[in-house]
Amino acid sequence: MQIVYQDPFLVIAVKPSGVPSLPERNHAPQKDALTWLRMHVHREANLLHRLDKPTSGLLVASWDPAVFRELYAQFAQHQVEKKYWALVQGEPDFDGAELVAPISSDPPRIDPHGGKPALTIAHTIEFFRGYALVLCVPATGRMHQVRLHLAYYGFPIVGDTKYGGNPLYLSSFHPRYKPPRKKPERPLHSPESIFLHAGYLGFHHPVMQKKLTAEAALPSHFEIALRQLRRWAHRPNKNLSSSVEGPGEKLS
Repeated sequence: MQIVYQDPFLVIAVKPSGVPSLPERNHAPQKDALTWLRMHVHREANLLHRLDKPTSGLLVASWDPAVFRELYAQFAQHQVEKKYWALVQGEPDFDGAELVAPISSDPPRIDPHGGKPALTIAHTIEFFRGYALVLCVPATGRMHQVRLHLAYYGFPIVGDTKYGGNPLYLSSFHPRYKPPRKKPERPLHSPESIFLHAGYLGFHHPVMQKKLTAEAALPSHFEIALRQLRRWAHRPNKNLSSSVEGPGEKLS
């Protein structure tokens, strides 16, 4: 965990992929984001929202009851600005595309008949041979929303085997790479990680009475994969109407 912002009322930290937001049953104690925050920041910290275990990115927590209530209302009313970066399979030509499909929970799934309305705005940032880097802005906050929407539209997130994504192997895009014969090829990332990163948050600070924004750079496995894809599988952008920057740096 890495702290990117802290004041007397709240903290914003970066959760690595593979780390749960909350304690899990039958798992090692003190290995989740909430426990870490209570040990290292404030013993009464509570999360305002969650990230899936394989997703990396920004989490907000507060220990002040009034601040927590006001921030919770902003999250519940979809007033918090969120941006996710995803590496997907396929080459979607998204330019402000509206990904719309109702979502039900328990388990999370696309449910056209009984699901709740869900909307994700998607922009393709960079094209590769068989892959693309996509910026996703969820307008609603359903469980697994970005993962489900991208998979539903035919572009599952790389590594997200739960929703149809495959691990990323160098042989899948390097035209001259030959895997070793005597042992299986290893993917370019941990099996506990997917290529989805919550890299930007913006909300109104209840005490300071101004907009607070935070960014988190892409994790190392994401950066390594992009470097390899840019070297061996890069495609020119297909007349995208606008360039979109990544968290803390320009990605295209």
